[in-house]
Amino acid sequence: MMLSNTQLASTVLVIDDQETLLTVVLDMLTAKGMNVLTARSGREGIRVFQENAQTIDVVLLDMKMPDLNGDEVFAELEALDPKVRVIITTGYEEREALARFNGQQKVAFIQKPYRFKILVEMIAAILAEKHVV
Repeated sequence: MMLSNTQLASTVLVIDDQETLLTVVLDMLTAKGMNVLTARSGREGIRVFQENAQTIDVVLLDMKMPDLNGDEVFAELEALDPKVRVIITTGYEEREALARFNGQQKVAFIQKPYRFKILVEMIAAILAEKHVV
């Protein structure tokens, strides 16, 4: 999939406690034409999702944060919107990370540190699938 010049009109919520990562992802996704919301904790992410659920297309969710783990945040997001689409980010291996989500079809995975091109391609694939559903 060639996305180097592609603009992606979507809203992404990035929930991660690493300030530097939030800043880099915000800048890069914004450069691709996306509206980016950020949250520095699981609880803040849930609040931001509640306030913007109608416009959020994809959630980029860190698995390990000080207040709530990714699986706890996912459960809350799913309760708010059963159709929520989530990309889990973690240093764990994919099988270990996804095992916590019992084969949820709405959950994708990208291992940290990830390449921006792979992240953008994953978001584009999720958006394409969302428009088909």
